[in-house]
Amino acid sequence: MLYVSILTSDRSRDPELWATIWQGGSPPSINVIGAYNLANDKRVFIWEGESVADLQFMDRFNYIGVLETYPAFDRTEGWRNCFAKDLDTFAARLLERAGRNKEQAERAIDLRRRGRTAPNMYAAQAAARQWQEEQAQVGNTG
Repeated sequence: MLYVSILTSDRSRDPELWATIWQGGSPPSINVIGAYNLANDKRVFIWEGESVADLQFMDRFNYIGVLETYPAFDRTEGWRNCFAKDLDTFAARLLERAGRNKEQAERAIDLRRRGRTAPNMYAAQAAARQWQEEQAQVGNTG
C-alpha cells in the first residue's frame, strides 16, 4: 500500500528525531519512495508498507512531532493529462477503465470538457456548478 506521511516537528528537536529513527531496525517491507523537507517545520514521506509493523515503525515520529499518515492512490497520469490539457488521452483512459460505469465516466469527462472550453477560470467554476446541478437532477430521477 502506498502512503503519504506529513511530519510536523520543531526543528530544534531534530537530534531527537534522528536518534529515535536510527534506533533499532525498521521492517524490511518499508520502502521509502521519497522524503522531502518543506521550507517550514514539515517533512513529507512517500512510502510503501505492507503490514501493521510498518505503520507502527512510522509511529515513532509521533514521539518527536505530529505525524499524519494517509493511504495514497496514484492518480499521476490523470493529473499529467490535466496539466497538459490532454482531454482526449484522459477520456480514453477513463473509458477504458470504466467497465460497467461508462455513463459515470462520460459524465466525468463532460465536466472536464466544460472546464477546458470555458473562456476563463470564473466561467469554468460556473460551468462546474451547472454540471453539479445537472448531476443532482440525474440522481433525483434515477
